[in-house]
Amino acid sequence: MTSPATKWKLANPKAIWAQQALRSALKRGLIIQEPCKECGALDAEAHHPDYDKPLCVDWLCRLHHRHVHMKARTG
Repeated sequence: MTSPATKWKLANPKAIWAQQALRSALKRGLIIQEPCKECGALDAEAHHPDYDKPLCVDWLCRLHHRHVHMKARTG
């Protein structure tokens, strides 16, 4: 039985590639993590609006990141 996370990874190779590219850039110091662009929280995560541009991300706290994805699902 395949886990939901594994199914998502198999269905979204471009997203995985973009996440890996960003992780590498962060480790190498090419990108600096920023606070949430909505509320200023320091514990922000990267949101890729376009997986073809893996280093162009919006930094969002978990709450605002979830809101962006909920909006995308509902239209």
